[in-house]
Amino acid sequence: MATQEEITKIIESTDMVELVSPYVKLTKQGKNYKGLCPFHNEDTPSFVVSQDKHLAHCFGCGKGGNPIQFLMDIKLISFPEALTELAKKNGIEIKDEYQPKEQKQDNTIYYEMMSTSAKFYHQNLTLTKSGKSALHYLYQRGIDDVTIKTFQIGLAPATKDALYKVLKEANYLEFNMMDLGLVDHNDQGYYDIFSRRITFPITDEQGHVVGFSARIFDNPDKTQPKYINTRDTFLYHKGTILYHLDQAKTEILRKKRFILHEGQMDVIASTYAGLKESICTMGTALTLDQAYVLKRYANHAIICYDGDKAGINASKKAIGIFKKAGMQVHLVLLPDGMDPDEYVHTYGQEEYVKYFESHILDELEYNFETAFLNVNLKDSFVIETVKNIVFEQIQAMPSQTAKEKYLELLARRINGSLNAILADFEAFTKTSTFSTPYNEDYEEEPIFLKPIEEEKNYRNYELRLFLYARNSKERALKIDKRLGDFMNAFSPINQEIWIQLVNVYYAEYDEFDDQLFCSILSEEQKTTYLNNLDILRGSIEPYSDEDLECILEKMEDMHYKISNQEINKVIESTNDMELKKTKLAEKFKNKKKSMSNRRK
Repeated sequence: MATQEEITKIIESTDMVELVSPYVKLTKQGKNYKGLCPFHNEDTPSFVVSQDKHLAHCFGCGKGGNPIQFLMDIKLISFPEALTELAKKNGIEIKDEYQPKEQKQDNTIYYEMMSTSAKFYHQNLTLTKSGKSALHYLYQRGIDDVTIKTFQIGLAPATKDALYKVLKEANYLEFNMMDLGLVDHNDQGYYDIFSRRITFPITDEQGHVVGFSARIFDNPDKTQPKYINTRDTFLYHKGTILYHLDQAKTEILRKKRFILHEGQMDVIASTYAGLKESICTMGTALTLDQAYVLKRYANHAIICYDGDKAGINASKKAIGIFKKAGMQVHLVLLPDGMDPDEYVHTYGQEEYVKYFESHILDELEYNFETAFLNVNLKDSFVIETVKNIVFEQIQAMPSQTAKEKYLELLARRINGSLNAILADFEAFTKTSTFSTPYNEDYEEEPIFLKPIEEEKNYRNYELRLFLYARNSKERALKIDKRLGDFMNAFSPINQEIWIQLVNVYYAEYDEFDDQLFCSILSEEQKTTYLNNLDILRGSIEPYSDEDLECILEKMEDMHYKISNQEINKVIESTNDMELKKTKLAEKFKNKKKSMSNRRK
């Protein structure tokens, strides 16, 4: 454990103004600095920073303290994590007990690789001749140098294996590069996944880089998709990760709301317009798990998707998910089918914020407004179409007061008489099939893909267990205990490798390392092990408890299938009736045991 002397040294070595400045705009007042509190809303600055005393304190809400306390509050991290971060920042060594949990696990090397990759891409964009054209493109999109630095935007070189060579020179293993979705290989050798693309690092809630979203740039192959994201890995699950959440969470807590966008360019545009509580999903529809992650920080969701048909449909699905999570939902509908990035680029940051704050709609208002988006109300046929859309919305409203309000709004919007609208609505209700769009079921996007399918070869199950076991010693031991007497479901060579992993390697080491593990295997075992990884890499489903449970059940099934086959052979090859009865009883016992295990 760090000594009090070490803690004091860390506090006194920290430049408090430098620490606070990324979160608070400070103005010097005498010896101290002052700014608006990052922990609560206020119009008059009451957050005071004393550089001499190494303290920050809000005289409004009382939040603040020494550098460690401030970092804990602003980043929502533990004392050991804050202490470790400040120690590293100031070049002070402390004992291992104060390392954060994430750093004690075997993911450390993966976080380092992702960070190295992000820095390499960023430097390639900002410091090389090849990055100039990409920089010019970003400047045209309204992204300045401050934004590029804050979001660590980068450029993957055109050279097909540039990142691979950098990581290889840093002594990282190909297994790990491929596990993270950074490189792949073919007959010509290893190649980078994101070549010729502008890169946007994706971070988890603790700020670790866990993946990339990459936009095509200057690629002669026009068949390539505009955006690609890191595939699901043990660090990155697209169904739970939210872009910019690690930087936005302080503002979300302060404003008690978050803004959900469709893409990272919209998040960047909104953030630098002043709406720093902006986040987005990564190439998928919102999931219920993402909603629960966000609910830990705020209960108020504001959805601001594109104003086109796809954006509107996605918004309506997101409403259902947030409501299922028990959250308050509002929406912003931008005009002319625009997205936030386009609006900021066209009208400027100040106008965007003005429009946003003055056009926050509830669910009923949003659905009503979408009916009038990009339509010509001078066309009588269009008017009839819009009327029927709005009538269907109104019919589903649970409140008579709301129905009357929107019938009046409809009459004013299409310049029709209220009496005529009421008559048309009455006729509509008599002929239409009733539906309830405000309570409709939504198809929730799964966090993970479905567990491996029944028809897949059983060998894939045993191979996938190795991937789970490599990720965690604790998980490996739990799997081993669960397998128990079912090890005959493994092929003989994989049984040997499994025993080496659980009983030999993990008996000595807590963290998994491919190179070290391979060093204890025989040549035959090593070849089989590497072939196993190669078979599954690039085509496996993401890690999940559901998938692991499915694998273990199939392994048990395989065990009983093998056992019954052996019993059947004995039964078929003997004329001894007593032996037949014994073996049939054993077969029944196995089946009963299997059913009992499933119920546990």
